[in-house]
Amino acid sequence: MYQTFSGSVLLSAVLLCSIALFVIALALKPKTLGSDKEKWTKNKQAAKTANAKFNAKSNAQSKPMFNSQVSAFGKASNEQLLKLKNLISKNFPDFTALLREHHLVLERNAKKVALLTLDANTALGRRRLGEVTVINFHKVPSIEELRVELSGV
Repeated sequence: MYQTFSGSVLLSAVLLCSIALFVIALALKPKTLGSDKEKWTKNKQAAKTANAKFNAKSNAQSKPMFNSQVSAFGKASNEQLLKLKNLISKNFPDFTALLREHHLVLERNAKKVALLTLDANTALGRRRLGEVTVINFHKVPSIEELRVELSGV
């Protein structure tokens, strides 16, 4: 009875205002580079120069960009582990040495008793990992060093 505007009239007025604001915003939008073709060619040229700079920089550097822990183990480490395995199998007949990618697993009576690693980045010495003793060396140890370390295993 005292209602001056109906719901549909009010809704249409709100929609008309929002459309008007959208048209004004679209008309006043700042012009960035011009047409889409110009934008595409400029972006393509920028990508080419960035790739050329990156390739020149990566070719100039011969060493890897990241020194991750996985890359710390190399082919030389596997050769040293093979030497260590041969040393153990010759001098410690009660142990069976199984060569893994980055460590040796020592077994006695088909039970894992120790894990030997050769890693210069890890602290030298021994620690426990559950029931297994983890022994780390920085280089291939001598027979005397092995006797001392394996005596408590």
